[in-house]
Amino acid sequence: MTLRQGRERAEVARFTRTLDEVVRSLKEIDEVYVDRATRPVWILGGVRHSGNSLIIRLTPREAPLKRELSDMLVPVQALVDGARTLEREPAVPRLFQPTTVNRIADLSAPHEGVRSVSLATYNGRVGRRVELSDKVKTNALAAVQPNQTTYGTVVGRVFAVGELRKRRVLKLAIRDENRNEVVEAVTPESLESAARDAWRHRVIVGGEIRLNARGQAVRIDVDRLERMPEDNSGRPAVGALLGSVSTEILGGLSVDEFLDRMRG
Repeated sequence: MTLRQGRERAEVARFTRTLDEVVRSLKEIDEVYVDRATRPVWILGGVRHSGNSLIIRLTPREAPLKRELSDMLVPVQALVDGARTLEREPAVPRLFQPTTVNRIADLSAPHEGVRSVSLATYNGRVGRRVELSDKVKTNALAAVQPNQTTYGTVVGRVFAVGELRKRRVLKLAIRDENRNEVVEAVTPESLESAARDAWRHRVIVGGEIRLNARGQAVRIDVDRLERMPEDNSGRPAVGALLGSVSTEILGGLSVDEFLDRMRG
């Protein structure tokens, strides 16, 4: 990571807040990447000056026998790739939560002596840098901006529970099974108990889904929440859902055999 300073040197508060926002982003990405695992503890691998720039290297503290170092570095690559995505288009990047997108937008704005921040991977050598420019900020803000609404449901596992203090409601982060994206679910006070009990469980929530301009679900205002079976054991068989279908129509195959063949 590189912080490019202006005529005035970066304030200490801005320096530490930038590091904090990057580390929080890495943590959020890791939560999406893997459900339960030893979380990396990020430490300063090095800090040096180059002209008006501060070059900072973050590295995970190794956790022997618990998690491979290469696996702990996946969020780093995802963060840089996500910034590159936001450089091109207003879309929520892979493994990003909406809150992570907002953090990137904040990091893209010049503050307190820091003119710009750029990100790059490091694996023996520095990868291609991505500057968090005005374009990144514009696309990041647009990516989490609701553009249209529709009523629907989201099925997935709740991996984070937070509180919106101003509205006195809970916000769940759900890993959507069908879209392979993270959706923020805002639950009303009447569902507070059910929402708290939903942490780390599989749920189905219904309500008004807010989509960005790319059609990605960024938030659902929940009016219904139910716990789901943790696996497929509680789901009815395909044949039970479709009822009795003539095997002649399916070329002599059972419903399951026919669907397997259709899936290739």
